[in-house]
Amino acid sequence: MKKLIKSKWLWSPLIIIIMLIGLYFYKAQFQGIKQHISFSSDIKLEGLLLKPETPGPHPAIILLHGAGGNHQHHNKPFYRFHANAFLEKGFAVLVYTKRGSGNHDVNYDIFTYKQLVNDALAAIKFLREQKDIDQNNIGLMGISESGWFTPELAYLDGHLKFIINRVSSPFTFSKTVIHEVKMDALNEGFTETEVTQDIVPLTQQIWQYYIDTSKDPSLAMGPERDAINAKLKAAHDHERLGKWFQFEQLEPYDSITYAARGQNFAYDPLPYLKEINLPLFYVMAGEDVNIPTHDVVNFLEKFKKTNHKNISIKVYPNASHYLYKWGLGDGPYDGWLYQTGYLDTITTWAANQITTASNN
Repeated sequence: MKKLIKSKWLWSPLIIIIMLIGLYFYKAQFQGIKQHISFSSDIKLEGLLLKPETPGPHPAIILLHGAGGNHQHHNKPFYRFHANAFLEKGFAVLVYTKRGSGNHDVNYDIFTYKQLVNDALAAIKFLREQKDIDQNNIGLMGISESGWFTPELAYLDGHLKFIINRVSSPFTFSKTVIHEVKMDALNEGFTETEVTQDIVPLTQQIWQYYIDTSKDPSLAMGPERDAINAKLKAAHDHERLGKWFQFEQLEPYDSITYAARGQNFAYDPLPYLKEINLPLFYVMAGEDVNIPTHDVVNFLEKFKKTNHKNISIKVYPNASHYLYKWGLGDGPYDGWLYQTGYLDTITTWAANQITTASNN
């Protein structure tokens, strides 16, 4: 045992592992000049503004957030690696903690995408007030959920330079998320028939009920609710479908909750996408169970030709939603296990938008 402890064959790999871990945590720290910031929409939001150590004014990018209400903190490794990659290309980077993330005083069940849009507009406004930010060269990076409303932000602001949408969709919430429902159900062992004939139709009917009720509250206690509850009861009592439909009826009507859900289920970025004219870059994953990549790419290819839009598309065919190598799903892999060249691809594309503008 003593010989084994003294052996270089034991200690050499351990030293290498320790050095790699140390290097990872060094790389995972925010670089550049750090400024803790706060700004307000209807609530106070906090984050960081990171700047290159070279003199300004700097082009800038705001890194938005993914879905979820408890883990979208601006200090997570995802933001650190992305921010540092943009800093290396000369960008200032603003990151902020998503509404409700880590704050139990916010009821995430009744948030709306309109609130998230207003939060992002407040972040843009904050950048507009910074003297060392190049006001002609501010871009956004939407990440999954937030990629839905980057077109609306571009439309409302009117002066954004570019948008990067990472594993995002130009479709409505309902059209996008039904893909995730299908994939999740298939992965849980339900048959194609059960998914297409039972799970998807009832799920879509429930979503449409919330959409209709948000527009006309008088429908809340009408025959559609009774019909859905009857189907839910039958599905819940079914030997197999009960594993998916674990509730027997819709939640009791609450005007605020129902209105929020209806607005979110109906959210549609396409009207804004039609109106804006700025470079967009969609970065997609070929094995995505959250976003219908094939449908998105086909739509964008036709849309950009028909509407004369400047849209670039990059698909990593073997990647999952998180763009890690080897089909890895969610996990502590941020940084080195991204698809080869991914960070350089998005930052170089963004830098080229600024370079092109400066040369014109």
